[in-house]
Amino acid sequence: MTRRKSVVVLMLLMLAVLLTSPWASAPKPDRMPDATSEGQEDVAAAPVMAEQPVELVVKIVQDEEAFRLLQRQSEAFERTHTDVRVRLERIDPSGAAGLLEDWRQAAGDADAALVPSLWVKRIAVSGGLLPADSAFEGDALSEQFEAVIAPLKWNGYMWGVPHHMDPYVVVWNRARLSAGARPDGSELTLPLGADDWAPLGTELAGEGSRPWLAIDESDPAALVTWTGAATGLRPDLLLGEATGEWGTGPGAALLDTLRGFAGALRAPDRSPAFWQAMAAGQYAAAVMRLSVAETGIAGLDKVQAAGLAIDRSGWDKAYAFDGGASFVIGAGTESESAARTWIAAMTGERLQLDNYEEEGYLPVYRSAYLGYPGLPNLTGRGRQQFPNREPAAGPEWPLLMQKFGLYWADWRQGRLAIAEWPARWRGLLAELQLHD
Repeated sequence: MTRRKSVVVLMLLMLAVLLTSPWASAPKPDRMPDATSEGQEDVAAAPVMAEQPVELVVKIVQDEEAFRLLQRQSEAFERTHTDVRVRLERIDPSGAAGLLEDWRQAAGDADAALVPSLWVKRIAVSGGLLPADSAFEGDALSEQFEAVIAPLKWNGYMWGVPHHMDPYVVVWNRARLSAGARPDGSELTLPLGADDWAPLGTELAGEGSRPWLAIDESDPAALVTWTGAATGLRPDLLLGEATGEWGTGPGAALLDTLRGFAGALRAPDRSPAFWQAMAAGQYAAAVMRLSVAETGIAGLDKVQAAGLAIDRSGWDKAYAFDGGASFVIGAGTESESAARTWIAAMTGERLQLDNYEEEGYLPVYRSAYLGYPGLPNLTGRGRQQFPNREPAAGPEWPLLMQKFGLYWADWRQGRLAIAEWPARWRGLLAELQLHD
């Protein structure tokens, strides 16, 4: 019995050793969990508070209707991007000169802005912007027209993202145009040649003292567009050294004829009163942006609308002022990523088509013109025609445009003779060292 008990005890001891040996050989944890004192909160279980939404301040240089459309589009963006809030601040285009001259003071708090495309390079040179290359998503950059993208390139970077273009056209009252005749006696038809404008102006002057041309004298691009049509020169060349044509060519005679009888010129606008006057023949021609022309004519009845014609022949030249606007990113922003995301959303193809439907703004994507009814055929134009040719748009262009407007005012008020204009312009070019 004693021996049997001894064997049983020995077997129990060996079994205990086998059962406990895995635990003894198991690796110890690197760090034991800290003891939690009584009443201390469980940090791991505490909820994580959501970050505050990013707020973007965006300056918008647009008229009231276009601003409200952009507001609605931005509100739709916020509903799908709850981490971003956008505060849009409108600047009336008529009072926006200070924004161009001193970006940091006038718009230093802006994360982004929508400005005339011709401003972009000048603001970038002044150090007021961040590059915007990364705001082009997918094929957006390759979809751009050369004339639209050229004013945004500088120093190897893109400094803006095109929102729309709104090129200039001449609207004609068909009845008043057909009443005129060319020097050879043939009927005047569109498009007019450079030799047609001077005799037409003289003939219309004989009707009385009322102005026959509606043009905004505070809009240098409209002035240069019309002067280009009258002289037959490319409008961008008028900002270079081709200004001698104004003192000796057919443009000089036309401009002096205009000054002799035009009186106070009327600026075309979207008002029903202007378009009723245009349809009634009060004006023979009007120079304006395409968006103003299309929305104005759309507001007339069919008979009145049929009496007007939009002349886009200026687009057949190598360059026409695209009249567009672009988004830029402010150099002082602390929310660059959110600004890029918002800009990319606001320049999407669907929104560009919405802009055309509601405001008459042309899209900047080539693909937007494929299969969309009503849009002018820009993709089928030649490589040497607008908007498929790149102009030499430099940082000095906004200044040259302003000077052109000032010289026009001096000429209209008798302080500058047409023959003197070229010499003064060449002096300005020399001052800006544009010959280098």
